[in-house]
Amino acid sequence: MKLQLNVREPDGIRRSWQYDNVTNELWRNGELIDLLNDERVKKYGAQHGVESQAFSDSKSRDLYDMRIQLGLKCNMHCRYCAQSDRSLEKACWGPRDVPSFIEKLKAGRVKVKGIIELWGGEPFVYWKTIEKLVPELRALYPDVRFAMITNGTLLTEEKIAFCEKYSISLTFSHDGQGYRLRGKDPLDDPAMVDLWRLAFSRLNCSINCVLSPANTDIDAIADYIKARLGDVHLNFEGIMTHVGVTDRELMFSDRQLLDLQKNIFNALISGPWSKFPALEGQCIRLIQLLTNRKRLNPHAVKCCMHSPDNAAVNLNGDVLSCHDHCTPDKFVGRIEHLEDVDISKCFKPWCERPECRKCLVLSMCRGACPQIEGLARTLTCKNEFAYKFAIFQAVFWLLFGVTLESYSIARD
Repeated sequence: MKLQLNVREPDGIRRSWQYDNVTNELWRNGELIDLLNDERVKKYGAQHGVESQAFSDSKSRDLYDMRIQLGLKCNMHCRYCAQSDRSLEKACWGPRDVPSFIEKLKAGRVKVKGIIELWGGEPFVYWKTIEKLVPELRALYPDVRFAMITNGTLLTEEKIAFCEKYSISLTFSHDGQGYRLRGKDPLDDPAMVDLWRLAFSRLNCSINCVLSPANTDIDAIADYIKARLGDVHLNFEGIMTHVGVTDRELMFSDRQLLDLQKNIFNALISGPWSKFPALEGQCIRLIQLLTNRKRLNPHAVKCCMHSPDNAAVNLNGDVLSCHDHCTPDKFVGRIEHLEDVDISKCFKPWCERPECRKCLVLSMCRGACPQIEGLARTLTCKNEFAYKFAIFQAVFWLLFGVTLESYSIARD
């Protein structure tokens, strides 16, 4: 859909540009802006094309990413967690299920060429299962990478040694000064800090931060982590979603969202981008979209679960609509028959959502989580827009020297 962008140019005059949020075409004074050979684009290393991604309701036997849902048990009770419904903990599996799971992979002739992710809940709650599962998977797929996201509170030297042996990368979930929404901060414990530092010294590790009303100052997040762990890779999972969340303290006020936008914008225009790799990636992706005028696929979704080479499974061999789910209503097929998977019953893409068609940040957001509805979706979209709008503002300022103030539906 063509949108009217209200910008303030360097001369201080407010003018109207136009932008198509599906084709990523941008016009100024009625003329299409061509960035393909623009030196400003080269400056940001974004002159290369946007990688094409296939979308399908079914799955391929040749996977790039297999996400194994071990169960949703966790030793913490983070207030904003998308898995906050504790009744889901009943659905889990154990070491005894590993041999049959491996046989199902073989029966389905499933290949994995990229990465195998082990998911919880908290994966280390399932330590006995991991000890048995990972060696079997390594034997079956000798060239894949392994990865886990963990809260880090169950880490031990034994587990670090195991991860080192099998080349398992760890992403530690920590929200900097906003950790109070989750409980006791493990980085207040000197012994735990030592263990995290040991893991970072021996493994491929990073920090994954969720932005919430308690941590809208991203520079303060970086400073908080650096003071405790040194110079480590800090990533943002993004802004908090509202799946299963009804706590009013977790709902951003307009003031908090505006503060977050300003903080992201200021961090990006002042640099260096390397301080916030996730934001750097978002900026480069937007510049690539604008440069190549890449049309958004009607079935594109925010996550990768609509990709034929990406599948979430449990140890029973069920294929899941998402690794955050483990109940039968989210089962979409069997791992022995990936070609028969039908994920469409659980996904509602942006092309079926009228509100998405009118949104400025559609090409970046791609419709947010395709499985949430109602109030949770309304709040999530509000959060996502603020986060992505700051990216748009920063890119427009850096490329064109203009302030993107607002937008509306363009008149024909």
